[in-house]
Amino acid sequence: MGIRRLVLLKLFVFLSILAVAQKGTIKGLVTDEKSKEPLVGATIMLEGTTTGTITDFDGNYVLGNITPGTYNIRCSFISYETKLLKNILIQAGNTVELNFDLGESTVEIEDVKVVAKANRESESMLLLDQKDAAISKESIGAQQLSNQGVSDAASAATKITGITKQEGSKTLNIRGLGDRYNTTSLNGLPLPSNNAEYKNIDLELFSTDIIEFISVEKVFTARMNSDFAGANIDISSKKHVGDNFLSLGMKTGMNSEILNTDVFYLQDGPGFFGFHNASAPTSLDSYNNFKFNWNPEEKTVYPNAGFSLAGGKTIEFNNSSLRSFATLSFDNEFNFTDLIERKVNGSNFVRADLEGEEFGYQTQTTAMVNLNYSQKKSNYYFNSILLNTSDQSLKNLRGFIIDLAEEGGLVRRSEFERTMVLVNQFLGEHNINKKMDFKWGVAYNNVQNTLPDRRHNTLDGPDADRKAFGTNDQANNNRYFHELTEDEFAGNISLDYKFGQPVGKADYRGKFTVGYSGKYKTRGFIATQFNHKIINNQVVDVLDIDSYFNGENLQEGDFQVRTFSSNFILSSTYEGEQLINSGYTSLEYDLSPKLLMSAGLRVENISQTIQFKTVLKEGEGEFNETNLFPSLSLKYAVTDKANLRFSSGVTHTLPQFKETAVFLFEGITDATVGNEYLYPSKDYNADLKWEYFPKNGELFSVTAFGKYIVDPMNKFVMASASNDFTYANTGDWAKIYGVEIEGRKTLYSAENGSKSQKLFLSANLTLMHTNQELDTEKINRESNGSVNANFGRASEELEGAAPIIANASLSYTLKWNDFNNSLTPTVVYGYTSDRLYLIGYSSLGNQVDKAFHNLDFVLKAKLKRLGLSLSAKNILNPDFERVQENETQHFIVRSYQKGTKLSFGISYDF
Repeated sequence: MGIRRLVLLKLFVFLSILAVAQKGTIKGLVTDEKSKEPLVGATIMLEGTTTGTITDFDGNYVLGNITPGTYNIRCSFISYETKLLKNILIQAGNTVELNFDLGESTVEIEDVKVVAKANRESESMLLLDQKDAAISKESIGAQQLSNQGVSDAASAATKITGITKQEGSKTLNIRGLGDRYNTTSLNGLPLPSNNAEYKNIDLELFSTDIIEFISVEKVFTARMNSDFAGANIDISSKKHVGDNFLSLGMKTGMNSEILNTDVFYLQDGPGFFGFHNASAPTSLDSYNNFKFNWNPEEKTVYPNAGFSLAGGKTIEFNNSSLRSFATLSFDNEFNFTDLIERKVNGSNFVRADLEGEEFGYQTQTTAMVNLNYSQKKSNYYFNSILLNTSDQSLKNLRGFIIDLAEEGGLVRRSEFERTMVLVNQFLGEHNINKKMDFKWGVAYNNVQNTLPDRRHNTLDGPDADRKAFGTNDQANNNRYFHELTEDEFAGNISLDYKFGQPVGKADYRGKFTVGYSGKYKTRGFIATQFNHKIINNQVVDVLDIDSYFNGENLQEGDFQVRTFSSNFILSSTYEGEQLINSGYTSLEYDLSPKLLMSAGLRVENISQTIQFKTVLKEGEGEFNETNLFPSLSLKYAVTDKANLRFSSGVTHTLPQFKETAVFLFEGITDATVGNEYLYPSKDYNADLKWEYFPKNGELFSVTAFGKYIVDPMNKFVMASASNDFTYANTGDWAKIYGVEIEGRKTLYSAENGSKSQKLFLSANLTLMHTNQELDTEKINRESNGSVNANFGRASEELEGAAPIIANASLSYTLKWNDFNNSLTPTVVYGYTSDRLYLIGYSSLGNQVDKAFHNLDFVLKAKLKRLGLSLSAKNILNPDFERVQENETQHFIVRSYQKGTKLSFGISYDF
C-alpha cells in the first residue's frame, strides 16, 4: 500500500508543477511550384524545435498548440527545395496562414525527423498512414474516439470494420474468430491476459485517456506473433507534444436501470475505490478465519463519478529534448438488471428456471507515465502503466432447480473480482545512417487477478423470506477464492537496411529487415472452494445467512466446512510456463513505380508446459514445436488516390493454459472443464482489398477475405448427464469467407474566416459466412475416450461469428472564434446479427446470442480552455438474449438489459 501511495504522490507532484501557456496556430497549403498540385506528406517544422506536422491528402496542414513568440518556419519535401520563412510572429489565440510553393530540387537534402506525434491522433493523418503503408492495416485515433464518446480500447476496436464484442464476456470477435485466434499488444510489445478464462487482456482496462491511436492488422506479417488468425490489435500509448499543459476533468452520470430497484444490495467487504483483497483461510479450526459476512449489505446508490488529471511538459536541451506525459484517472459505475438464467436438456425439460436481479458496481483506476527522450538520430521511450479494476456483483435468482430446489428455490451469488496490471516498456529507435535504422524494445508485465471470497447459497422453501438450505450437494453453499499471477518478459530487436535507387514515393528501392522477438511468461493459478456440508438443516431469514453459518453453529456441529470433501484444506492449482523465441526476415521492394511487394518469413520455437492438480485429476502436459510462417503482401497504386492490395499468411493457434488443465470452472447454471488433449490449429489467411481516398479524411474500401483453419478448437457441450462444457479440436477444418465495406465521407464542409462547419459520415458493413467440420469420432479418439461428443451433424457455424455486422456514425462539427471554440454532436449506431455462442449435441440445441441494435448520442463542446461533454449510451436498451435452439422448441437460457448510461463531464486546461 505504501508503494502505491508513493507512486500516486509522485505523479500528483509531477502534474502539479507543469508550466502553463496559451496557444497559437499556423495553417496553410503546400503545393508544387509549377503544377500547383498539392503535396501530400510535406513537413512543416518550427526551426530549432522538434515541433512539426505534415500535410494531409489535399496538401493542407494545421500546426497548433504553439507558444506565442517569433519563429522561423521551415517546409520541406523529398526531391523538393526546402523553404524557410523567417521571423513569423505567433500570438496567443490567433491563427497565422502560411502557404508554401516548393520547386523541385536537384541536390540531395538531409532527412528531416518529424516528432509531431499528436497528428497520429487525427483521422486524416491515420488515413494517410494507411494509404502509404506497405501492408494493409486499419486505425482509429483519439480524435475520432473523443467525438464518438468512446471510453475504452475494447469499444474503440469495435468501431473498426468486422470487429464486435462477445456479449457476456470480455473478449472481441474479429471476422468470425474469437479470443483464442486474436492477439493484443501495446506499442508493438505483447500484453498478458488478465483473466484465467481468456487468452487476451480485457481491452476495457485501457481508458482512452492513455490512447493515441489503435491499429488493427488482420493479416499476418513476419514481425508479428504467430499465435494469430483473426487480428492483432495494437494500442499506441499517448505521448506528449506541443506546449506544456495541465488538464483536470470530472464527470458524473447514472444507469437508467438503477431506477427499477428500490433497494440496492452488494456483498460485505469491498470499498468505494475497488482495491479490496481477502486471503483464503489457512485453517478450518475457526470460522473467524473468514473475515466477511454472508449477508448482503444494503448500499446507498450515488451518481457515477469520475475524475482525471493529465499533464505534459517538454524540456529542450542543446541538441535533444525530453517530453513527459502523465495521467491519473478514476471511474466507477453502479448498475442493475433483471436477469433470467435457465438450463434445458435435449428433451425440452427445464432443469433450472431462475429469474431475479443482479446488482453491480465497477471501478477503474488508471495511472500512466510516458517519457520520450529525442536526439538528432535517436528516440527513447519509457512507458509505465498501472491499471486496477474491480467488478462487484450480487445475484438473487428465484425459481426451480431439479432435485435441489423444487418448492421455491433461491440462488444467491455475490462476488468481487479485482485485477491489477502493471506494464513497463522501454523502447528505442536509432538512425544509424541514411541506409540503416535500428529498433528495439523490452517489456516487463505483471498481472494479479483475484476472486476473493465469492459466496454462493442455494435455499428452498415455499415462504418467500424464510427458507432452508439445499442439501443434495455440499457445494450448494460454498465460499470460493482464486488467485492468478502472471509474469511476462518480452523483447524485440530489428535492423532495417535500405537500398537501391527509388522508383516510387519512398527514397529507396527496397528495404531488408532482420529481427528477433522473444517472450517468456509464467502463470500460477490457485483456487480453493470451501464447501459447507449441512448436518442440521434450519429455516433462516434469506437476508440473514450469518444466523446459521457462524462459529457457534460450526462448533455445535450444525454444518461442516470442507475442501474436496476433506476436513483439511486442499486447493486446485495449475502452473504454466511458455517460452517463445523467434527470428524473422522481410523484404519490402518496389517491383515497379506502382507495385510494392512485402514478403517475410518467421521461424518460431514455442515451448509450453503445464502442471495441474485438481479435484478431477493430477497431471501435466507439454509441447515443443519449431515452425516456419511465411507472409506476402502486394500493393498496387492504381492511381494517386487508390490502392489494390493482396495479403496472405500462414499462422497457428495455441491452446491456452486454462483449456488444457483438467480444471472445473462453475457458473450458476453451467460448468466448464479443461481438456489435456488439445493441440494447436494451423491457419491460412488471405485478403484482397481495394481502397480509395477521395479527399482529406475520406475513404471508401472493399475487402474480400478468406480463412482456412486446420484442426479448429471449440467450446461445446459434452454428451453427459451433467451437460458440462469443454474444449476440443472438433474437426479437421473450418472455413471463413466474407466481404468488408467501409466508407468515410464529408457530406458538407464550409469555412468562413474564423468559423467552419463540417458534417461527416462514417459507416462499415461486414458480411460473412462460416462453416466447420464436426467429427465426434475424432474427439473421442484423440482424447482417449475421456471427452464424449455426439453432435448429430457433420458441420456447423463458427462460435461467435455474426454473419452481419454494421456500424455507422454521423458527426457535425462547428468551430468559431479562430477555431478555439467548437461543438460536435455525434450519433453512433451498431448492429450485430444472431451468432453462435455454444455448440450443442444431438437433440440438445446450440446456444445462440440473438441480434441486437445499439444507439449512442454524444455531445462535445470546447470553449477555449473549458471542455464539456454529454452522452447517452445504449439508448435503445435492448434485451440481450441467449437462446437454446432445440429440435422442436427454443428456450431463452439467459436474458438481461445493460441499461442506458447517461453521463456529463467537464474539463479545464490550465
